[in-house]
Amino acid sequence: MVFARFTRATVLTGVLLAAACSSGVGPRVPPSSGPEIGALHIPWKDKNREEKQAYMAAHVEPMMGKLFQKFDKKGFAEFGCETCHGADAERVDFHMPNGLPSLDEKDPVADAMGSDEDTAKFMVDEVLPTMSRLLSKTDEHGKPVTCMTCHPST
Repeated sequence: MVFARFTRATVLTGVLLAAACSSGVGPRVPPSSGPEIGALHIPWKDKNREEKQAYMAAHVEPMMGKLFQKFDKKGFAEFGCETCHGADAERVDFHMPNGLPSLDEKDPVADAMGSDEDTAKFMVDEVLPTMSRLLSKTDEHGKPVTCMTCHPST
């Protein structure tokens, strides 16, 4: 069965969210796995708040959690919204950047490499391309996804 790995509650939630969030048109950039909820056919910049929340919960958090835990199982054992959006994520309405280390906007990769080369390589090779694909290649303002999409500048 296709949904064998999902609980009935997960499938039901997915169906309900899909029905509630399935309006609009636009290019579809689906993640590689997971139930189709969170208005996949709507680019990130065009999603409303509810569509973004459903998409993050159904696709981004699980996929990025696996990615981060593969990189550092112990360090990211408790991966969740706060990992990227900061401890005060709800208070700032999940606005980014928030809570991550600052990077030099002129050369964020060199700055990150100077601090932690392994993490910087992971971010450039794994996190950045995955987030770019998940967010339909652009942030909420229609700008390309870069290090500075999530990290504040110094």
